[in-house]
Amino acid sequence: MDVDELVGCFVVEIGVRLAWPYVGFCDNQPSRARETRLYIDAPWSFNELIAEDDDQWLHTARKLNLATIERAWVGGAGELHLVTAEGDRLAISGEATANTVGEPWRFTRWQQT
Repeated sequence: MDVDELVGCFVVEIGVRLAWPYVGFCDNQPSRARETRLYIDAPWSFNELIAEDDDQWLHTARKLNLATIERAWVGGAGELHLVTAEGDRLAISGEATANTVGEPWRFTRWQQT
């Protein structure tokens, strides 16, 4: 998936599934709305606050709920950057750690709603 597709989408869910924090996005710009999830399996930061654990993710990322993505890009080291219309910033490392199972971050396929 091209991360540019996230621009204009809004966050419909945040959570933790098993060991992975996630963010759900909805794109209602096409004639049928569609959704995707971003799974995180690497260090992340939100507004420069560096992650500690899943509880901190749930507490911190709740500010993303219903936020619209204004900018999205992948940096030179594979890190993902998302900026909301309100100016909040989520950054996810592109480098695997000893605990990373697969990719440091990944999206599910778009599903029509």
